[in-house]
Amino acid sequence: MKSDVSAVQLRNQRKVSFSECALLAMILVVATKFCTLPSMLAGVAGSKAVWAAAILTAIEGTTVFFCFKTAKQGGITALPLPTAVKRGAYALFAVFFALKLAVYLRETATYYALSLFENAPVLPITVLLAIACILLARKGFMAVGRMMEIFMWLVVFVFLFVVIFTRTQGDLFNALAMFNPDVKGLGKGVFQGFAWFGDGTVIAFVDLSGQDDAPMGDLPAIKDRKKAKRRIAFAAALFCFATVVVFYAVFTAVYGDAAKMTDYAFIKLSAFKANTDELGSADWPVIILWSILTTLHLTLLFIAGRESLYGVTNKQTTENPSSLPFVFLGAAAAIFSALLLDEEGDYQSFMTKVTSILSLVATVVAMGLGVYALVKDKEAQSEKQN
Repeated sequence: MKSDVSAVQLRNQRKVSFSECALLAMILVVATKFCTLPSMLAGVAGSKAVWAAAILTAIEGTTVFFCFKTAKQGGITALPLPTAVKRGAYALFAVFFALKLAVYLRETATYYALSLFENAPVLPITVLLAIACILLARKGFMAVGRMMEIFMWLVVFVFLFVVIFTRTQGDLFNALAMFNPDVKGLGKGVFQGFAWFGDGTVIAFVDLSGQDDAPMGDLPAIKDRKKAKRRIAFAAALFCFATVVVFYAVFTAVYGDAAKMTDYAFIKLSAFKANTDELGSADWPVIILWSILTTLHLTLLFIAGRESLYGVTNKQTTENPSSLPFVFLGAAAAIFSALLLDEEGDYQSFMTKVTSILSLVATVVAMGLGVYALVKDKEAQSEKQN
């Protein structure tokens, strides 16, 4: 005889769990923050790049918090908003995710083309990377969450490998400059660095509704599950914040004034070791980890972009979704990046002058939706108590 848990899972398609959603949020907060962004922040904010990264990560964490409130209500689709408001939000996010796909696909493909394949053409790599992400995106948020549950162990292994078996060659005095009271460039660094943030808005498209009230047999009581969720959320937030801030501190200590000229800092830092001759470079484990995380990150943008397009057209998501929205998003991103982001200067200018503003607007809208969802949740709880 099947258990109550099995019966529930057979009757209803399983949703993304809270722990899986927390891992998705970790990908969105961490994955793209260690490539071109460090050199840009170092060039604009100087020694205050660490504080700019800390402020931006804190804002992203706050965005994820409010997006979780939206997800708890069933996502943006389930919010009782006027049709015009909801479609306007969907249209904004559709443009936002499409542009994010264009710039991130370009950034990732450029690294592969220049560093791994010795000046290979960027466009074919962009197309191949988009195809790989589209095939995975067809499986939805739950598949990416499951994959992250598996690869989380790789994250831990690579981190421990780099820390234990290598020694960073850096100068502590380079990092001490961050405590200088001069905050020149900090505000500009936060504004321009916003282009690499705002990805946490993807969580607003995840459906986490009904998990506390669903009949789950002998599983822990609702109160205990809420405590476990708080611990998971706190651990994920602490990991993301500490990872980003500590990385920027180490990056500043190692490269000093040369930090502003160091693209793809996360990977290059892993190869810059004092004892490379004895123990070897740690760059390949880091490259593999970074490739996995960025691929999953791009996949999440594809899924959220598809949901946004469906929201604009008022179309419902089916169990076997069409690949057409994914192909449209991928083709638009590849064409846009090939025409307008071909040169590094074009890429930097677009990120700091256009994407930063769009990311800021998308973040504000996502927070507003989260506040609205939180109010509705409080009202629903008050009605239950009465």
